[in-house]
Amino acid sequence: MPLTVIVRRGSASLDPSEDPSLTFDGTRIVVGRGDGCDVRLPDPSVSQRHASIHVNGAEHTLVDEDSANGTFVGGSRLAPRAPRVVRSGDLVRVGRVWLELRVEHAPATPNLANATRDVALALVSQAMLALGSDVVAKVHVVEGRDRGATLRLDEEGRVYVIGRGDDCDLLLDDPDISREHLQVVRRGAVALLRDTGSKNGVYLGDARLASERDVAWKPSWAVRLGRTVLALEEPVAEALAELEASADELIPDDEPAPPLPAAQSAASEANAPSSAHEKPSAAAPAPIAQLSAPTAPTTRRRRGGWSPADVAVVVAAVLVIALSVGGLFWLLHG
Repeated sequence: MPLTVIVRRGSASLDPSEDPSLTFDGTRIVVGRGDGCDVRLPDPSVSQRHASIHVNGAEHTLVDEDSANGTFVGGSRLAPRAPRVVRSGDLVRVGRVWLELRVEHAPATPNLANATRDVALALVSQAMLALGSDVVAKVHVVEGRDRGATLRLDEEGRVYVIGRGDDCDLLLDDPDISREHLQVVRRGAVALLRDTGSKNGVYLGDARLASERDVAWKPSWAVRLGRTVLALEEPVAEALAELEASADELIPDDEPAPPLPAAQSAASEANAPSSAHEKPSAAAPAPIAQLSAPTAPTTRRRRGGWSPADVAVVVAAVLVIALSVGGLFWLLHG
């Protein structure tokens, strides 16, 4: 039976029906902060490999993988490496993050590797937007006459044109560049490049791109056209990478546990077994302020703003806000 894992964001200001989810039909699902996990949770209180769910016919068992902050079903903490049978509707807490498990007839999520990364990026993006941080991917001119110019890829699916023509989205003063030299389009978490048949070609790293064919652009690769070199900045992907590479953040013993999400039924809450490891419930968290992303025209501007390390701290803080006022207090004043 397929298993759906829903990431419950825990804020009264967010619609639970829009919480990100993934549906699996395999025999093992790994939950953690690492990029190899099936459910990637960009929160420093979640261990790199935090917990796993094992499927054996109609039975689903949850195992804590010796995580730093423990795995809970309702209010009961699991012993490390000790399997616990879970049922449809159970709420599981890993670190400060709540997950809801649903066993139901549903199609498995297609392209799970990409979908898993998209969920992680969406969680980081939401957290950054809540603090007014700029999350838009940008193309920067790092070498050439137009060094310092920037093209913002604000609209997903829109084709942005780079070249010498007056109608280009990024106009470059480079005699070796064609009037419409290069196209860039953002689809989900991926930026795609296309050489539009330019005279002198487009080079991604040391390789020349084939004309009229889309190629994924990774931020670590520079793009050269004529005498101009372009670099891709992806603030959300950079923040996610920082979080995934960071050390586990230990939750203090005196920090209140994040409250159960609204989706938890009163019956389940009343029947949750007690445990010596259980932490007291906290009051409902204050809603995250819903801030819009800063808007700006597609023009040239100087590069600046948050560094990846700054963004990692911001993301960690806002995830804590969404789950626990007590957690936020500890982060800011601990």
